[in-house]
Amino acid sequence: MGTVRAVGDTARRLMGRAPPVTRQLGTGASRRPRSLSAGGSSHTAGVTVPGGERALCVSARSGLCWSCRAALSRAELFCPSCTSLQPPDHTKDYFQVLGCDKSFNVDIQELQKKYRNLQRLLHPDHFSQKSQNERDLSEKQSSLVNKAYGTLLSPLSRGLYLLSQHGITLEDGSDGVVDAQFLFEILEISEKLTEINGDAEIEEIGNVVQAKCEKLTEEVRNAFQQGNLKEVKILLAKMKYFSNIQNQVKKKILP
Repeated sequence: MGTVRAVGDTARRLMGRAPPVTRQLGTGASRRPRSLSAGGSSHTAGVTVPGGERALCVSARSGLCWSCRAALSRAELFCPSCTSLQPPDHTKDYFQVLGCDKSFNVDIQELQKKYRNLQRLLHPDHFSQKSQNERDLSEKQSSLVNKAYGTLLSPLSRGLYLLSQHGITLEDGSDGVVDAQFLFEILEISEKLTEINGDAEIEEIGNVVQAKCEKLTEEVRNAFQQGNLKEVKILLAKMKYFSNIQNQVKKKILP
């Protein structure tokens, strides 16, 4: 009974939330284009009618510029008429924010490229002479881009986010998601890590856990492709346990 209780305690301790990946916007600056969407393409919304007035067609995928009231599409980051930065669109998911396909199979190099492009467009140097409102908007847009990038960069957080898009969440301390044999394996690794102090031994555990995470990542990819969300949830729960052990390894190597 004591061993089972120890397994449960260790599981609940290791099932804490994995720390989010955070990236700050870089310091490089570039010239802001007159009209550019998050995906890098320009758009013009509305049509000109006799008398010079703009006919506004506002739908669920369009809106009005907060500054000049011109019509613009949902995809646009800057107004094509007055070039003002637009507020974050919170109806977009993180894949849309970064202009990526909504899939677990993210091209990391392409993701990084899109992120750096948005870094340049939203850099504070572009807005130092703008109104306070636009400076505030740049901070909000930057925060959203950083959060989206950090979430999609990691296989674990990307998988959990995709799962949440299907209305499925992984609760902290949800011992029932994985089987007892797996929990015993986690307990054994955790106890061994607690007992050792040599860097070589610690790194060996880190390498073993990293290999397990890579294998689980491939299994999660296959499960998503097959539409087996129940299996995805189990695999991500296991990844979360191993991710927390990886964090323990890092703390022991770099106290």
